[in-house]
Amino acid sequence: MLVVRAIEDQPEKGIKKGQKFRLYIVDSHHHMGREKGHTNTPSGAYDFYAQLWFEMQRMVKDMKESDALLFEPVDVVPPALPSKCFSSRKSWTRLNHGWLVDKTIVFPFTDDYSGGEGKAASFKVSNDKIAGWTTRAPHSTRLIGFARVDPRDSLRSTNAAVRELSRAVTKLGLRGLKLHPVAQLFVEDIEDEMSLRVVRKAGELKVPIIFDTRNVRTARRIHAMVEAMRDEPKYAKAMKGLKVILAHCGMSPGDPHFHKLLRDPVIYGETSTLHDQDVPVLFQTAVDMLANSSFHWSEKILFGTDFSFLSVQAVDVILHLLSRDFVGSLSDVQRILGGNALFLVGTPFRTKRMTHEIPRMLTCTQKKKPARSALETSLIARIAEGVLDLASLDYMLPPKTTWPDLRPMSAGGDNGIYFDSYFMTLQTRDDAREFIVWVKSHPNDMISCIILNDYEKAAMLSTELARQKKHTILSNDLISNSQLFSTPDEFVSAIESLLG
Repeated sequence: MLVVRAIEDQPEKGIKKGQKFRLYIVDSHHHMGREKGHTNTPSGAYDFYAQLWFEMQRMVKDMKESDALLFEPVDVVPPALPSKCFSSRKSWTRLNHGWLVDKTIVFPFTDDYSGGEGKAASFKVSNDKIAGWTTRAPHSTRLIGFARVDPRDSLRSTNAAVRELSRAVTKLGLRGLKLHPVAQLFVEDIEDEMSLRVVRKAGELKVPIIFDTRNVRTARRIHAMVEAMRDEPKYAKAMKGLKVILAHCGMSPGDPHFHKLLRDPVIYGETSTLHDQDVPVLFQTAVDMLANSSFHWSEKILFGTDFSFLSVQAVDVILHLLSRDFVGSLSDVQRILGGNALFLVGTPFRTKRMTHEIPRMLTCTQKKKPARSALETSLIARIAEGVLDLASLDYMLPPKTTWPDLRPMSAGGDNGIYFDSYFMTLQTRDDAREFIVWVKSHPNDMISCIILNDYEKAAMLSTELARQKKHTILSNDLISNSQLFSTPDEFVSAIESLLG
């Protein structure tokens, strides 16, 4: 997390000079794999983020001299639980750095592993590699894997791209889709049936799609496709789960046509490639063009780097958000830098290897913090020993439409990410079992732990905390299968027994 310090009093925002705040950052556009001169792995990502931090410190010196900053970057600190995971095994400890960015959405290059033969999907091997990196400890605490497919695979094998997307999501556990109309040569076919089938499947699977967009013309084609789906009853189910991210903001940050597309409820923009004067233009135009919408303007923009095609220019975006010229609040900064991406991913990791066991809820009625600490220590030890593997870690989030004001670190440092309530998806060493462990803090010093390994019921879950109350089927199951414990030791021991 990036720690920033207020340069001066900001009485209209209730901020005092010298107060420090924590910003949780998600890189929404990051490549891994190998393509010609580009090679990247998880360790390369963490090294890159360390490089970003050094570049930021260099640029801050000049910005302070010109009095351009409202908040000064002063430190980088890791979230406690991921850092504990990286520190739990000697071979992982060397990777416990680069914490300027806390989560990274990664997907394949148009890489040397792609190019399927016969009926094999073009990106099958690439998707397998992304899953291998993103769904195993310790990287699973920091990386979220997206698949890639080529809609044109359907020209040589009917529905090949759709089948690969389904496999990547339901069997590998990848949690989104990257489509590249230029690289896969379907710019002129975005609205055709072969592309629609892929987009429809992504909507039905409720995973976000990030489209590479090099200009507004391509972005408008994508929007036309969305509009066509909206008008057709056969796409009704897909539209309920459809979320489209326009990478690079169409490389047109000030174009009013681009910002009109962002008014569509399912379309978002992502900042990679923007630098220098492009950056303030994007945000000021968003404020002007997205006024009087059914959402707040800052809900529609995601931070991304496009590493390793691009490098440290992503610092321009972060520093603008901390500058006097930025038109929003710290809450807007947190949405853009991380919150929006987390909302779009939305549901905890799960695959169809889940069985259909009865969900269990265990509650400790006393000493919430010691109970959570003891549980985390137990789980991390099992992960480090290889008894269990950690497929993902997802923190709970506030209601999407009401991101809270950030609190200074002297008052707890809350930034909207609920670090004391989260989903951990765990798998046994032999891959025979997969289950979600949902840890949730409650008022009155209580903590609960729900253990769930039913694929369909897991689909009811959301990282948005307020949405959990709607799922009465799951709630009824939990009421019938709950236990109360009065001490942390009893609480943790019971959970260990259930996990095996």
